Amino acid sequence: MKRMTLALVSAGAASLVLSVYFYVSYRGHLALFFDLVVLGLFLIFASLGVEDILKMRRTNAIESRLPDFLRDVAEASKFGTNLADSISIASSGQYGVLNKEIKGIAAQIEWGVSLDEALTKFAERNNTPFTTKLISTVIESNRSGGSVYEVMNLIADNSKETQLLSKEKYSQLKSYIIIVMMAYAVFLLTVIILDVQFFPKMAGQLLSGSSASPGTFLSLTSIPLIKEIFTGVVIIQGVGSGLMSGVLGDGRYQSGFLYAAILSSVGYLTIMLFGGV
Repeated sequence: MKRMTLALVSAGAASLVLSVYFYVSYRGHLALFFDLVVLGLFLIFASLGVEDILKMRRTNAIESRLPDFLRDVAEASKFGTNLADSISIASSGQYGVLNKEIKGIAAQIEWGVSLDEALTKFAERNNTPFTTKLISTVIESNRSGGSVYEVMNLIADNSKETQLLSKEKYSQLKSYIIIVMMAYAVFLLTVIILDVQFFPKMAGQLLSGSSASPGTFLSLTSIPLIKEIFTGVVIIQGVGSGLMSGVLGDGRYQSGFLYAAILSSVGYLTIMLFGGV
């Protein structure tokens, strides 16, 4: 998957470079310039977005089962078993995607790797704020001593509560994604109305001389330039709205890559459908 993503990102970057070349060399071919820009942005954002979705799906599956695993570790330590042995015992449980990681930690402990190092490597492989904080808490608690059963149960409860609060927070924010989409749709509709009705009518008035006063801010040569600017703004606004949707969705702009690819390309295609640049 990473190779395919790299290939698509490289193709997208090449398309952006070509767009700059055509813009500099052939100023009149702006339609080709915008085509290449949108193609490049779509290839880059769509490929990175799909990879991020697959990665986060696995990460979420792991994080959702970590509290269950810690509870099983706590149960295994009820009769005075230390943390390392409790993890080895609990590794025989079923935790979905987390199974492979847990068995890997248990195997490292059996091979003589220290518990701290095995847990640290697990946190590095699944480098998210939640996992890093959780594993750091487990390591520090183990170093501090005390009842493994009580400590692991407490960490499991706190981590589960943290997950629930985070889900509740972003479930409320997700409603704002619709507002962002609607704002972009209204902006796009405004640009289309200007492109389809206002600019042709203004061009006709300028040709007839009815609006050819010295103080007018429009001319026959400025109308195409304004349409070009609006087209560029539609693309930029699509990317910005997409990234903002990702931030509102789960606090990560990377989650908005796919939104950015869709909004910018759909916005541009809509502009082309109603007259283009």
